[in-house]
Amino acid sequence: MRDQAEAFLADARAREQEARARGGSYAVAFERTRAARALIALGRYDEALVDLDTALGYVDMLRADGDHERQRLLHVGSLALPPAGQDLGDLDSLEAWARVGRASALTHLARFADARVAVDEARPLAKGLGRRQLRKQLDALADEIARADGAGAEVLGALDRTLSDPELPEADRRAALYERAAHLVEDGQYDEAMRQALMIIRDADDDPALTARARQVLGAALAAQGLDDEADATLRDAFDGFRALDDHRAVLAAAPGLAWRLVDRQRHADAIAVIDAALTSARSTAALGSEADLLATRGTAWDLAGDLSEAVDSFTAAIDVADRIPDPVRIADFRHGEAVARARVADPHESVEALSLLDAAAAAYAEAGLPERAAECTHEAAAILGRLGSYDAARQRYSSARQAYLHIPEVLRGDDLDAVPDCEFNLRVLDGLQDGDTPPADAFSSGGHQMRHSRAGATT
Repeated sequence: MRDQAEAFLADARAREQEARARGGSYAVAFERTRAARALIALGRYDEALVDLDTALGYVDMLRADGDHERQRLLHVGSLALPPAGQDLGDLDSLEAWARVGRASALTHLARFADARVAVDEARPLAKGLGRRQLRKQLDALADEIARADGAGAEVLGALDRTLSDPELPEADRRAALYERAAHLVEDGQYDEAMRQALMIIRDADDDPALTARARQVLGAALAAQGLDDEADATLRDAFDGFRALDDHRAVLAAAPGLAWRLVDRQRHADAIAVIDAALTSARSTAALGSEADLLATRGTAWDLAGDLSEAVDSFTAAIDVADRIPDPVRIADFRHGEAVARARVADPHESVEALSLLDAAAAAYAEAGLPERAAECTHEAAAILGRLGSYDAARQRYSSARQAYLHIPEVLRGDDLDAVPDCEFNLRVLDGLQDGDTPPADAFSSGGHQMRHSRAGATT
């Protein structure tokens, strides 16, 4: 197949040169369109776009001149003139093929917004007798774009049309069924998604990779309905299925979400087991970013499980890996995490170390142009100082954090809407302490590993 495409491309290039030699603009455009078809078959989509845009430029030039169409009609309608040859072809047909090819190339390049426009531009040219194949190709491209970039009814409709094709190969049918189940979850149609996923699991026992992906969909549908124990078991089965296949990419894609879910469910040992299994995949594929992130997640899990030593070791290992990338922002993230873990224990020495880590992280965030994260570090440091009883220093940090937040566009701090109210609440607490008040139980609270300061006290 590849050899045929290469031969087709070479033939188109040779004919283009002949057309240029005789000044045949239409033939040049025609051969550039033929060449683009071969390039698409060879997976050279960027090069195909260049040829197609060039061909369409020739078409526009010939239309603007007008002489090409006059000469073509004369030759078509006159018995006294020879038939219209390769230099007097139909511009509408050529443009139709070129625009369909352009839509195809853009779709393969995942430039879906441009591809949608290209499909719409090609549709008027695909009308009429003799262009049914073009219309079918455009419909297939539209469905492919919808499946890759659509949502809701659009993508489900595209999948239903694909599945209605009686000639669809079995492997493609299964893949489409899986996609449909996944989109049903996204669309909130959980019962139907579960039914579809269970059918795939039942019918695809000869395809363990597809079965594992279907279990992921089933687990997501169960979780969305609050069936947490069933969801955890199903998602873990899917994860173990990817591991059994040595599908490192799938393991690394599934592990973070599963681990965080288990952490949120306070199943810390299970989360750590998932992370440790995924670290094998990260190290096997030299995926340093994934390895670093997994180590940091393990640090969070150990911290919440109450083991500071393991937490610090994990964050230290994460920083070492991130330093090998190097990735200063990741390093700052992990220093923040380690600081939260160290400050959680009632040990002044650990709190001082946490303050040092937060200052280093804040400086790195500021240098990277992330003022919202730098402000979060200042905010966290203020809470630590408040818990240590260093009230003047805490006041200074809370004031600095508040001012920093107010200078940041709200969209950048949208994940922590209580940040400013929390600073103001604690500043009022500090004012009360000067009058001899006792700090309330929710004063000087940590934002935690997710840098969130959502508390009831923040709005009082």
